Amino acid sequence: MKRLAAVGALLLASTPAQATEWLVCSGGDNASISVLLGQMEVIGVADIMFEIGQKKWSTKGEGATLITKGQAFESKDQIWIDVTDANVNAIVAELRLFKAVEGKQYVTGGTLRVIGEGAWAVTCTGP
Repeated sequence: MKRLAAVGALLLASTPAQATEWLVCSGGDNASISVLLGQMEVIGVADIMFEIGQKKWSTKGEGATLITKGQAFESKDQIWIDVTDANVNAIVAELRLFKAVEGKQYVTGGTLRVIGEGAWAVTCTGP
């Protein structure tokens, strides 16, 4: 058993770590969404949490309505992320963003739509 644990530890130590960074978008005082993205060749969504007024949703639960990651797409100038309910039965939220880069200037903005709650224009900071 000790030998198996040692092999497992060795395998984990040899696996390269993936850096992550938060993408944080706000639509004023009423709406915000934070998405933890892995820095990979393709979009990798690790965690999502969002708030609308006093209501909270999170992929970790922790005092919020439990959600899960749906589809995610990223191109040179767009990010689309769908969020589903915990059972993956229905889309709960849609984040649609556009990115623009000119020299060292980088901006991201778009829309956050939360089904049954509303839609907001958002501006973002992060990767």
